[in-house]
Amino acid sequence: MDSLSQPEKAPLSHGPPLEWIDWSIRLLACAVAIAALTSQLITRAPNNEGALSLVILAGLIVIYLLGSIEPVARRLYAWAQSNPVGMAFPPLLLLIPYVVFGRRSAQFDVSDVLVAVILLFLPVALTLMNTPRLKWGDIGLGLVSVAMPLVAPILRNESITATDGLLRAGAFALPVLLLALTTRQQKERLNFHFLCAVLALWYSIEFKAFPSFNLPGQPTEMSYFQLAAICTFLYVLAIAGRFGALGLSFKPSPRGLSIVASNLAIFALIAVPVGLISGFIKPGLTPASLGEALTRAFVLYLTIALPEEILFRGALLSYLNDALRWPQAQTIALSALVFGASHLNNSPNPGWYFVLATVAGVFYARTYLATKNVAAAATLHAAVDWLWALVFAG
Repeated sequence: MDSLSQPEKAPLSHGPPLEWIDWSIRLLACAVAIAALTSQLITRAPNNEGALSLVILAGLIVIYLLGSIEPVARRLYAWAQSNPVGMAFPPLLLLIPYVVFGRRSAQFDVSDVLVAVILLFLPVALTLMNTPRLKWGDIGLGLVSVAMPLVAPILRNESITATDGLLRAGAFALPVLLLALTTRQQKERLNFHFLCAVLALWYSIEFKAFPSFNLPGQPTEMSYFQLAAICTFLYVLAIAGRFGALGLSFKPSPRGLSIVASNLAIFALIAVPVGLISGFIKPGLTPASLGEALTRAFVLYLTIALPEEILFRGALLSYLNDALRWPQAQTIALSALVFGASHLNNSPNPGWYFVLATVAGVFYARTYLATKNVAAAATLHAAVDWLWALVFAG
């Protein structure tokens, strides 16, 4: 048998219209982020390089916040259909700052540039490869793309622990199991290339496959390639025609806020007692002014909560819903387990981290499915992380 499945192109759904409230919140978030970066760069790199760093980072923030809208996604999708080869290369432009600034470092290695090229290019190329029938060679290419970020440390002659090795093996097993355990009907809906593209980008960040690099004066909390990968991931969703599934709108609504609040309350009733009994969390207020607390919430939302919700709920959960068509409870459980497993490399107490992250994943999924808006799930996610950092970091 020379083929396994017929990739089904997801319909390009139309998300909510970009209303002025949504647009205003995006502009405000963009302005706050750039103002914070400006303050950091003036302190750390008060020179021409600092100014250039600000322009580059501001550009990535604009792509992330202002470019992540349905009209832009529809245009990218149309271009991808008419010129798939040309649309494979724009993400490689993100390598220019690394080559320009990184080559001045003593640790700069040309092989790292090659690895970064592969990690950015393969997921985009896979997404654009809409073959009539998914052949064994296509499966091999998908699995190679998934494996690349997992073996990147070996290519850089870095050592990995036995635990890390097991986690990488488990990560590679995920797409293999989805192929092996799905029915023929499910395989007909299984767009394996898109799945591998999503996993490859996720693993590149999760397992730190990209070169370690920060622009002059850039805050160290998020590396350059983490922000670049978020932009690339949004690009992949757009050219795959799956951007509309995100329902990404920052416009608040009474119903959305009530759904977030109710899920937060129910999750707290479960997680707080379990966390206290297990010793995973301990009461301990972290002193912080109002400004510091709000800044932390803003950073958590933009750098952790929203990207993770776009990945796990907006991409993986909606994809599994479309491909597997299981009862909703089963799909939520699977996506929550995958989300929990992504926290197994966190310390301390990775076992309890997995348990509580899995439970949290259930409530994030409930919020996303109830609101059809990944920004609402990200609000719940950020609230959980924010309260944990402020109240239970003892």
